[in-house]
Amino acid sequence: MIFAEHLKSLGISGIRVFGDSITAGFNASRPHLAWPALFAAEVGGLPIHNHAIPGTVLQASLLADGKARANNGVSRFAGALLDAPHRDAILILYGYNDARYTAAPDSMNAKSFRRDYANMLEKLIEAGHAERLAIGGPPYILDRGFSVGSTGFTGQTRQGFEVYVQAVRELAQHFRIFYAPVYERMKAYDDGALASPDFTHPNDAGHRVISEAFRDAVVHEKLA
Repeated sequence: MIFAEHLKSLGISGIRVFGDSITAGFNASRPHLAWPALFAAEVGGLPIHNHAIPGTVLQASLLADGKARANNGVSRFAGALLDAPHRDAILILYGYNDARYTAAPDSMNAKSFRRDYANMLEKLIEAGHAERLAIGGPPYILDRGFSVGSTGFTGQTRQGFEVYVQAVRELAQHFRIFYAPVYERMKAYDDGALASPDFTHPNDAGHRVISEAFRDAVVHEKLA
């Protein structure tokens, strides 16, 4: 059963989304065209609790300046997603900025990303949210987008970026939770049809593809 139909069968009370600027709705032309709003419409127009903060990363690793990125996901997921007992669906779309950051490879890397993501998922599952939880792979970025960004967030390669995509996919398999193939769906449009003029955020069509990837998320078999 796909994630959207599964949630309808559970009778959830709302939707919590967690991520960065893409989840905050950047470059959607209207709020109702951002992917969280589109997804909410798919499951009956339930209330959205948007806990996305632009510019954040998931991991609490040290950047080139010796400090962790402010508002990283590890530091704030408890307050956003575990603040009180609830029956909301939880949709996480993180890893895009983690994957783009290249200035501190010894500390800020895919291994640390996977470790911190796994620790966060363990806490969410321990709290009883597994059946209402879906995680999406980092959104696809055009090759040209690897040269666009603030200090430290440029210079990644396709191969390096896809290591983070694989990490999210494997975490979903390991924990037996819903995986939204965001990267895979968007990669089918590598002609730029889903990208905004800034090359780093999706346009309306891109937001729709992200929403559809979460709608169609499934649980895959656990890796051996």
